[in-house]
Amino acid sequence: MKLNVWSKALSVGVAASLVCFTPAVALASPESDAEALGSQLESVGSVSAAMSLDDALSGSELLLDSISEADSPFDSDSEIELQSVLEFPDCNPNEWYASAVTYVSDKGLITGYNDGTFGPYDNITRGQLVTILWRMEGKPVSSSAGFSDVSSSDFYYSAALWAQKNGVIKGYGDGTFGGERLITREEAAVMLANYANFKGYDTASDKAALMRISGWREADSWALDSLGWCVDQGLMSGKDTPSGAYLDPMGSTWRSAMAKMIMVLDRDVFGNPEPTVSQEQKEQRVLAYFQRTMDESGMSASGARIAIVTNEAGEHEYFLFEPIDGSFSTIRYLYRNSYDYRSSLVNLSESVRKLSGSMYRFSVQEGANLSVIGCISSSDNKVVYGAENGSTTVPLSYTLR
Repeated sequence: MKLNVWSKALSVGVAASLVCFTPAVALASPESDAEALGSQLESVGSVSAAMSLDDALSGSELLLDSISEADSPFDSDSEIELQSVLEFPDCNPNEWYASAVTYVSDKGLITGYNDGTFGPYDNITRGQLVTILWRMEGKPVSSSAGFSDVSSSDFYYSAALWAQKNGVIKGYGDGTFGGERLITREEAAVMLANYANFKGYDTASDKAALMRISGWREADSWALDSLGWCVDQGLMSGKDTPSGAYLDPMGSTWRSAMAKMIMVLDRDVFGNPEPTVSQEQKEQRVLAYFQRTMDESGMSASGARIAIVTNEAGEHEYFLFEPIDGSFSTIRYLYRNSYDYRSSLVNLSESVRKLSGSMYRFSVQEGANLSVIGCISSSDNKVVYGAENGSTTVPLSYTLR
């Protein structure tokens, strides 16, 4: 086979790996020093130094060809579909907002849009925030005088009536609510503090912590007490800027930032328990996410596969293997004789190492605590490279030197 064909195929493989967070199969090569290789694989468990991919997967519990068809976990008590940050295609599980988005979506407090996205950097409106607080209260049915600009067709109609009746919102002096307007940070602070006060919490603040944050003087006097309480409780801490934290009381608030505020309010201030999600549900979330990622990136079409194996301890392990279209002997020949090919293969192995570590962290973040093993395999099912949770288990120097 011509070298330029191999180089092109491998380059495509590298690009696919870099955009995917995928699990893999850690298997040893039948080449090289078996004793040294075996010592490298002690942490892998039952995977032996001379196994092929097919041998290792003979006890596979599940091949994920149809995982995307599985139903999402469902909380029958609240009738809210359990969701995590992994299920929103526009959210990054490695970002600062990941745990908060999972928390609020699990509890049905902030849900995604109809197209399945969350909109982490969309700014939140007054109507959206009052709806979130109404959901926290259990969606009570209330009646009030209402606002002149709120009609029964508005999604926040019931929430606005409840909030007005209970002093959570007062609206503007002209009898309007402005539900479609983006809410300012100081307005959000007042609404959050009003809700806490309605729940019986003391929202007084000496504002000492608030006054240590740049920009607090820009706030209206009527919002200072509420802003002070939000800072005291950890709901707000200022926006990160090159010169330090900045309160930005007149600025808007991202949905992801509000997710964090609501998580702190519900979990830390009100002391409500975190959502209960079974291990099976946690695993299903992670699996569905990675299958979708593979499908969208084209990895599934190129032959990459995922499987779950139950190890000797009864724990589940992820395995993802990315095949290269060539026999082990051909890959070895090209690795030895072509600098470009060797460089591409080394880059691909580095991406697999990073991906296995990243996916493990996602798994732990979701509470699944699953071991993640990844590898690059030849067309005759020999392992070219393997890594477990970001640590190399099958070095290229062993398999290809």
